[in-house]
Amino acid sequence: IVELAHHTEQPLQLYIVEFERPYLESTRAYYANESNALISSMSVSEYMRKVKCESQFIAAHQVRIRGEFEAMIAQELFEDCSMTYSLLSRIANGVIALLDIFENFVAGIGKDVSARLMPGPGKDPREYVEALMELHAKYAGICVRVFDNDPAFTASLDKAFRIIMNEPVASRPSNAAEILARYCDLLLKKSLKGAEVDGEEKLTSLVTLFKYLDDKDVFQKFYSRMLAKRLILATYISDDSEMNMISRLKNACGVEYTSKLQRMFTDMAISNDLGLDFSIMVLTAGSWPVTAAPSSEFHMPGELEKSVTHFTTFYARHHSGRKLTWLYHLSKADVKMNHLDKRYELNVSLYQLGVLLLFNDAPTLTLRDLIDQSKLTEQDLRKMVKTFVDLKLVIPAQTEIGLETEIAINTAFTSKRLKIKVSSSMQTDTPQETDATRKAVEDDRRLFLQASL
Repeated sequence: IVELAHHTEQPLQLYIVEFERPYLESTRAYYANESNALISSMSVSEYMRKVKCESQFIAAHQVRIRGEFEAMIAQELFEDCSMTYSLLSRIANGVIALLDIFENFVAGIGKDVSARLMPGPGKDPREYVEALMELHAKYAGICVRVFDNDPAFTASLDKAFRIIMNEPVASRPSNAAEILARYCDLLLKKSLKGAEVDGEEKLTSLVTLFKYLDDKDVFQKFYSRMLAKRLILATYISDDSEMNMISRLKNACGVEYTSKLQRMFTDMAISNDLGLDFSIMVLTAGSWPVTAAPSSEFHMPGELEKSVTHFTTFYARHHSGRKLTWLYHLSKADVKMNHLDKRYELNVSLYQLGVLLLFNDAPTLTLRDLIDQSKLTEQDLRKMVKTFVDLKLVIPAQTEIGLETEIAINTAFTSKRLKIKVSSSMQTDTPQETDATRKAVEDDRRLFLQASL
């Protein structure tokens, strides 16, 4: 046909009119009929394996193919998911709808995890956080393996986790920031068995979730308060673990976000270099989230009063113009029990030490005596005495302890351990501390907004 018209001004015109156009129309009609016959006689999965022609086999049936995509993900038919992605990526805007389906599906699973596992105040956060870590790791891997590491699917995964980490759960505001901080505290404490083995890997995964938080300032407040307790009570696993975590936070949020955290470590190093025979920590007020205790009238035991006076004089001589505020409620001590056959050693808070030393002068005291001489509140003393009674360090004259109930040192005390750690309120987070932390966040936000106006 081309040869017949090669002498004309448009040598291909005859070919186009007489052959190409009819051929393309017949081909289109053939594949349209063929695709209709195929898709009506087999499943979408089988249909996709036979697809060759994009226009009629893919574009004409993309709605039905997309319609089964969520079921494929839910049933973990990842080969079918990959074929769906591969086919629809050949046509214009074919993948856009898949991104929304993927985002909504992952967000739905995450919301279900939150509704079932999000812990209440003071509850163990491990099951909830680790379930979210596993969920993210699973679908991040799917983005790589199934969707050819397409950045668009990674972005959809990010959107889904921002919803999971920030939206209210069962009509309650999300407290994911506080929960992540508590989980981090568990990983960095010595008390968690096996923390050294997989702690670093879990902390890395935790920071991945942290990046999705809107309330990063809430996380910072809770994290700094828990870090302060770990440092003061020496319950942290190692300096390296703490500094590695701070580095992760700095990489995520910048230097300013972690400046106070790093200052806390600087204070610890300076305190260790004071060269004294007893342990003193000097903390910079603006960097540490600690305040003076309500029981500020605590009567310092005479055995320690001289050391406190000497250090105050020493510090004033080397740092003129600075003021020391003693945080007795965060202090601790080791005390030996010399009245027994075995030399037991108790690790106690300073308040507990002050109460125990009162029994040096009188083997039996009433609760009122303890309040008058220690200057602690009745509420604090009752909690403390209950702890001593539970450990059988003291014996009350009656089960219900009143102000006039006599409390005596147990001269027949025995224990399998020679070193005993006595629990105290400063080792655990109280509802009052949690409320104070949240209030501090709100105050900071209000001041920031006022400064911005």
